[in-house]
Amino acid sequence: MTAYDAMLDAHVRFEVDRLTGEGLDQTIRTEVSALFSWLDDVRLDDLVTSEAVTETALTWVDAVSAADLQPLVTEALTALKESLAQAPETVSDVLTEQDAVRWATSLATMDDARGELIEQVTTSKAYSRLVAHVVYQGVKSYMLTENVIAKKIPGASSLVRFGQRSIGAAAPGLEKNVDRQLIAFVDANIADTIGDSRRFIDSMMDPDAVAEMAGEAWTGAADRPVSALADLLTDDELATLADLAWQQWSSLRETDLVRRLIADAVSGFFATHGSRPVSDLLADLGVDADVVLEAVLPLARSSVEHAADSEYLQERVREHLVAFYESYDG
Repeated sequence: MTAYDAMLDAHVRFEVDRLTGEGLDQTIRTEVSALFSWLDDVRLDDLVTSEAVTETALTWVDAVSAADLQPLVTEALTALKESLAQAPETVSDVLTEQDAVRWATSLATMDDARGELIEQVTTSKAYSRLVAHVVYQGVKSYMLTENVIAKKIPGASSLVRFGQRSIGAAAPGLEKNVDRQLIAFVDANIADTIGDSRRFIDSMMDPDAVAEMAGEAWTGAADRPVSALADLLTDDELATLADLAWQQWSSLRETDLVRRLIADAVSGFFATHGSRPVSDLLADLGVDADVVLEAVLPLARSSVEHAADSEYLQERVREHLVAFYESYDG
């Protein structure tokens, strides 16, 4: 063996030892510590520009295809559904009453969003028809069973119902015609009722009332198993929703609006945080050297050990070192 080969082999063993076993732990700890010390003095703007991040984000938005991603999303959702179906927890195990009330009251205090939602719902034709149907059924029920005459005259309620059946038998289309006219009348004069319902709904969105409703809803659901949520959608329905979501995103991502939103979000973030040290930004996310080590070490150990056992690590280290040794002419 030549001196060149002996030196190369020794260097490969040194690097492999440094990247395996206790050597790996020490190497990672040293490098992570050095990295975070360096990041204390490096600003986000020093590492990357907002324009580069925006361009990368838009490239990914354009590049990812349904054929590549949608099957993976569907598989992930199906796996989550199956896992949820086996969950032993109840609603109260994952959501406290205080949390439920806090979410509900926080949403109730968003006046502009709440008002817009109520306005859109109560001005729709579907809502108008629903209210008209409820009013019609109430009026009809009252006239047949609960009106003053029926209550004060013995047997009047039965007589009214008997008369209704007789008329229906003698003139089958008459009752339907009366129903249509009554519904049309109610529908034509429903504006005041809808206005009252809108004001009633708005009053029910008072934070105190919402907190009370949220507490009642939580009490009713507290003991229900979380696994019951998995029964709400079949696997086919889940796949259909995933497909619809992807189709919607596919059309949205081609619009100027989405591209502007991405660009404005990135530029806004850089305008606020670009001059801050990267370590500070990571700290805001709860990431420091200890967190990185706790996450990286277990994964690195198993991965590097497998790479060493299969000789892959040695081959790659040798490949990198050979380039240096072959270029060295001393």
